[in-house]
Amino acid sequence: MNTKIDLISNLLQKKKFKEAKIKCDEIFEKNGNNFVFLNIFAIILFQLREFEDAQKKWKQSIAINPKYFDAYNNLINALLNLEKYDDALEYINIAIKINPNNHELYHKRGNLFLKKNQLEKAVQNFDQALEIKNDYVPSLRSKVIVFKKNQKFDKALKELDKLLLYDKDKFKAYMEKALIYISLRNSFETLKNLKKADSINPNSPFVLGDIIHEKTKMCDWSNLDFELKSIKKKIDNNEKVLAPYVATTLFDSPELHLKTSKIWQERHQGKVENSIFSRIRKKKIKIGYFSAEFRSHAMGYLMNRVYDLHNKSMFEVYGFYFGPPVNFEDKLQKKIVSSFDKFVDVNSLSDKEVSILSEKFGVDIGIDLMGHTGGRFNRFGIFENRIAPIQVSFLGFPCTTASKFIDYLIADKILIPKEFQKFYSEKIIYLPDSYQPNEELNNLSPHFKNKKSVGLPNDKFVFCCFNAHQKINPQIFSSWMRILKKKENSILWLLKDNEFSENNLKKEANNHGIDPSRLIFAKKLEIEQHLSRLKFADLFLDTYPYGAHTTCSNALRMCLPVITLIGNSFASRVSASLLKSVKLNELIAENFEDYERLALDISSEDKSLNLIKNKIKKQIYKSTLFKPKIFTKNLENAYKVIYENYLNDNDPKNVEL
Repeated sequence: MNTKIDLISNLLQKKKFKEAKIKCDEIFEKNGNNFVFLNIFAIILFQLREFEDAQKKWKQSIAINPKYFDAYNNLINALLNLEKYDDALEYINIAIKINPNNHELYHKRGNLFLKKNQLEKAVQNFDQALEIKNDYVPSLRSKVIVFKKNQKFDKALKELDKLLLYDKDKFKAYMEKALIYISLRNSFETLKNLKKADSINPNSPFVLGDIIHEKTKMCDWSNLDFELKSIKKKIDNNEKVLAPYVATTLFDSPELHLKTSKIWQERHQGKVENSIFSRIRKKKIKIGYFSAEFRSHAMGYLMNRVYDLHNKSMFEVYGFYFGPPVNFEDKLQKKIVSSFDKFVDVNSLSDKEVSILSEKFGVDIGIDLMGHTGGRFNRFGIFENRIAPIQVSFLGFPCTTASKFIDYLIADKILIPKEFQKFYSEKIIYLPDSYQPNEELNNLSPHFKNKKSVGLPNDKFVFCCFNAHQKINPQIFSSWMRILKKKENSILWLLKDNEFSENNLKKEANNHGIDPSRLIFAKKLEIEQHLSRLKFADLFLDTYPYGAHTTCSNALRMCLPVITLIGNSFASRVSASLLKSVKLNELIAENFEDYERLALDISSEDKSLNLIKNKIKKQIYKSTLFKPKIFTKNLENAYKVIYENYLNDNDPKNVEL
């Protein structure tokens, strides 16, 4: 009889599962008590996707021989594949008693606790696996995941150093280190590890773009012209070289942005299971907002009043959160969480599980507030599973997602002129005025008494720009230096971003013949303190091609004029949208020459500057820019239109309000 079992084993090895099953059926009656045979039969049944019968056979094998480890191990693997995690844990616990020195069992148990978000128990099990086999790479990798998840980055880096000793795939370890250093805002270490990864695998997707992005954060512009030409050529050849967000900071081309997003989107193709949604009208339209930024973050400040002001008699509002651990000491986060009808932290759920949950709630319109941004917190994959019949991109990503899963993009007529619609995969919802929501105008406490209290000289004209330093490039910086050269009694007030960018910008200033001491760097402050100090600036000089967004509305809130250079891309037109909403068209330049002329004209005459500041004071009260009640009503009108369009079984189409 062993000969027949050997024959079945041979068929199994050759993956001739149907033939193997026929042979098993032939000898089953005489071998129903043979635990080895039952284990083999179960493996064959599982390969044929006869999952229930396979589990029965493994359990029968175990019942006959309660110490038969192979049957336990195979059953555990099957249950893990079937995502029956509680059942798998039960059999792992039994198997460990049979074979307490099997490191793989502890690793599997650790991963189960990781899935349950029981991080302490997960680490304990990975440590037990490593006590048995100290170079067991899967457990080292899983410990990195745990420590990243609970933001113990120092511990994660130590595990990665061990991985570099034992793991043959050193590329992954260097990339993981780079990702952690991005979270720690350490561009120097990020760049170092990216370059090591690139030296191992020079053609790895998107690494070259990441290297350039880290260099631009440090305002390291060495070889930038050559690198940009190289990247553009690679994009033209459909190579995976540049992340979509990074593309918006480097190029003013909606056509190139569309292509970059399309290339990036290849990772999100072919995974969708078709969902069937009801077209029955509901009493309330259910809105789901999806973000990692329901907290003290630019997005949180912009959107929090919208969550408050939704008409709860007509809309039911859900918040799906996948950001850092919820922290109710963060007052804004606490406020936002309480604004939703239902708030769900979905960090521990898979993309598919989030989709199932959203469908269970009956969400009609899913709003993606991040697009292709957010780094390690990004969960764009959620939307490929169709969390709602209508899916909308809004606010977080100033570009097309190029995704067939996103139906609409919310914008305004300044951001996306009709002739540029062809560069957006989504249909456009055109809101009246500006697309950007904002809180009301409020009186702020006077945190600072005078210029000296914020580190500024009393007798200088203060140009400023509080944009992140990756938005500063050689072209715009050269323009600023020409302005400083002509306006001698002036300084440039910038954000203190990182020590490397600060040193590099001072060197660049010196290369342009400008005393580096004329560049003054302001440390980051809480939002109210930051707004309070803006009154000591005279004129905000915007960046290009990625201009000011929240920083522009912050400036206007404090009656600080902003000069912007309007381009073709969404990211280059946000300041223009905000300025036009308060009727300050005269501050929008169409080329560098006009941009510099505007800056010099305004800064050379107190009368011109005061006229503009007084105009801002009047217009911000007349405009809708800081009136979230009006904005939210407009947004709700847009939601009603696209919901009605869906109920009528129409394809998505452009909407103008």
